[in-house]
Amino acid sequence: MSPPKLSTLTVTLEVSPGALSKLKSAFSKVNYHPDGNVPASALSESEVWFSKWSGIPDGVKVEDVPELKIVQLTSAGANAALKNPLFKDPRALKQISICSASGIHVLSIPQYILAQVINLYMNMHTSIYLCRSRKSWPAKSELSWDPIESGSNAGFLSLRGKTAGLLGYGHIGRETARLLKAFNVDVIVANSNGERREDDGYILPGTGDKDGSIPSAYYSTNDKASFDEFLSRSDILIASLPSTPQTHYMLDTEHLKKLPKGSVFVNVGRGDLIRSEDLITALDDHALLGAALDVTDPEPLPKDHPLFSHPRVIITPHVSGDFVGYFDAAADLLVANVENVRKGGKAYNVVDPKKGY
Repeated sequence: MSPPKLSTLTVTLEVSPGALSKLKSAFSKVNYHPDGNVPASALSESEVWFSKWSGIPDGVKVEDVPELKIVQLTSAGANAALKNPLFKDPRALKQISICSASGIHVLSIPQYILAQVINLYMNMHTSIYLCRSRKSWPAKSELSWDPIESGSNAGFLSLRGKTAGLLGYGHIGRETARLLKAFNVDVIVANSNGERREDDGYILPGTGDKDGSIPSAYYSTNDKASFDEFLSRSDILIASLPSTPQTHYMLDTEHLKKLPKGSVFVNVGRGDLIRSEDLITALDDHALLGAALDVTDPEPLPKDHPLFSHPRVIITPHVSGDFVGYFDAAADLLVANVENVRKGGKAYNVVDPKKGY
C-alpha cells in the first residue's frame, strides 16, 4: 500500500502569517478556520487536522471526516482530545491517529525546571518577596536554608553533587537531564518498567538524550522497592508525567518522606499527581525543603488556598510550556510529521488511547 498523500489540511487555531505560509507550502489545500467553525465541505475533505489541545470540535462524527488520518495537537497532553465522543467510536480510533506536540516543549519547560530549582536552592522567591513588601534590604539570615554556623553567609545550596530524580523520561525529562549534567548533577530516572528506552519521537536538533544514556540508573514505579530506592536518592524530584489512571495521585506524603533531607520537588506534568494536602503536610513536616508547582490539584487553586502563601512554595499558573513562537514550533512539527508519513514512515508522537499519552 502506498503512503497517504495527506494533501488537505484543516486548521482550527490562530497561527502567525509566517506559520500559515509554511503550512500552505506543505499542503495542496489549507482550510483555515481559527474560530473552530468548520463547514461540512471542509470536514469531508480534511486529511490532517491542526488544533489546540481540545482536538476535533464537539459534534463531529466519523462519517463527517471520512478522509481524516491525523489530528495534530499543539499540546503534549492528549486527555482533552481523547474525551471527545468521536474517539469513543472504534472506527475513529482505527482511522485517525492523534499526535501530541511532545518535543517542542524542550524549548521552555526544562529551562523553567532548572530556573525553579535554582530559585529554591538560592531562596530567590523569599528575597524578592521581602524586598518588594518591605522596600528594604533583607538580613542574610532571613534567606538562609542552612544555619549560618555551617560556614555559609547566606546558607544557599549548590546543585553540584546533587542527585536529580526524574519521574518520567520523555522529551522534557531528557532535555532537563542534559541541562542538569552541566551543573554536575547525577541524574536518575523512574519510569513504568525501570528500563532504558530510546526516544523515537520528534526531537529538536541539539536537545535531549535520544539513546537514554545520561541517567546513571533507572528504577521502576511499579516495583515498590525500586521506587523507594529512587525516592531515597532524589535530592531534587522532578515530575513531568501526564494525567492517566496510573499517575492519578501516584505520590503522597509517605513517598515524600522517603526523599533525602532538604529535598525539593518540581511538578510540570499534571497537578493530580499528588494531593495539595499531602504537599502541605510534607512541607510543614520538613520532609520537603521547598516546591515549585506549575500545575496543582485542583487547577486552578481556589482563592486563598494555603499553597499560595506558603513561604517555601513557588506557584505559576501552568505557563512553563509557553514561549514566543510556540504555535510556529508546533506548525514545524506538523510539517515534519506529515512529511515523514508521506515518505512511508510512522507519524511522530502518536497517542495510545489506552495509555492516554
